[in-house]
Amino acid sequence: MGNRKCKERSEISDEAVLSHEERHCLQRMFKSLCHDHSACSKEDLRYVKDIISSYIIILTVMDHIMLKSWMTLGTEISDSKLVLMAQSLCQNLEKEENVEEGIARWFGLCSQFQKLQTSFLYHLYHIPQEGMTHGDESAEYCLFPLCKGVPPQHKLVFPSVLKVPDVLFVNTLLPSAMQHQWRFCFSTGIHGESFAKMLGLIVDKGPTVIIIKDKNGNVFGGFASENWTVGPNFQGDEKSFLFSLYPEMRVFESTGYNSHYQYLSVQQQTLPNGLGMGGQFEYFGIWLDAEFGKGHCSETCTTYRNYKMLSATKHFEVDHVEVWGVGPEFEKKDTEGERPSIRERDLEAKAMLQLAGKTLHSEGMDDNADEA
Repeated sequence: MGNRKCKERSEISDEAVLSHEERHCLQRMFKSLCHDHSACSKEDLRYVKDIISSYIIILTVMDHIMLKSWMTLGTEISDSKLVLMAQSLCQNLEKEENVEEGIARWFGLCSQFQKLQTSFLYHLYHIPQEGMTHGDESAEYCLFPLCKGVPPQHKLVFPSVLKVPDVLFVNTLLPSAMQHQWRFCFSTGIHGESFAKMLGLIVDKGPTVIIIKDKNGNVFGGFASENWTVGPNFQGDEKSFLFSLYPEMRVFESTGYNSHYQYLSVQQQTLPNGLGMGGQFEYFGIWLDAEFGKGHCSETCTTYRNYKMLSATKHFEVDHVEVWGVGPEFEKKDTEGERPSIRERDLEAKAMLQLAGKTLHSEGMDDNADEA
């Protein structure tokens, strides 16, 4: 009986499990909405913000390995970002005549807050959890991923635009299998402003999270749910999404209207060369040009629901880019017994040749002898 109760409390479901105090706080938020058609005030958002900050404090005091892996890089806990995250979680709060129904509806829709509260209660009351699948007991149902792959010489001063609430916000949006670790792939602060270098470090790395900061200070990005490969066609699936981290936190999920989720191409004569997510040619939700340093965000994007322009201006200058591989290590399926050519092993060199307009005469010569 006791084990069943623990399991019920540790699982995330669409049914809200609220204490008397939590329910009272949320009721106060909804009562405010019933008297005012405007968005929640900061006071109304205090409960949600306090849950987020308390959760981070608990993990910090525990010296939790997942959060510690980010804190040791100098990743900051920004109070302003805590406010932005709370505002994002509460954006679906609506005026309801029946306060109780409003609470249940909001809690049922906001899966991020469900996960956050469940993990908060678990760490606060040390509720044992059953059925862990990712093989690391130290994780103990933590919503922060383990940060991996940062070069040792950069760990003390790591150039990143991410704050602790940013990592928490994006990670809770990822598919569950992708939430346990982030592997560092690329940063302009470490590798320089090179599209060829970025391409060489993100191709064949599996699903990735891309973070961009423009010269006006807007921070935004996207989750690419499939492996990046170079070619003239769109890739990816409906698990992909775009997001904003500053000046507001928002997520834009797939509409299913089209499948224009990922695009990566170089040396095309009639098609754009660069990296794009969502939208269509010349009107991408996010676009990084192969001539590194410039990009654009379209004013509209039918690929993602409720999309709004992410950059401060339609055409922007890049201030910073970083890319993280997420989820289990990606294993490229090589044909058994074959040795990859030097061209295939050095993707950066291949990209540089393509960007320079050099013809790859060996392209297509790696086919199996049987096929020949």
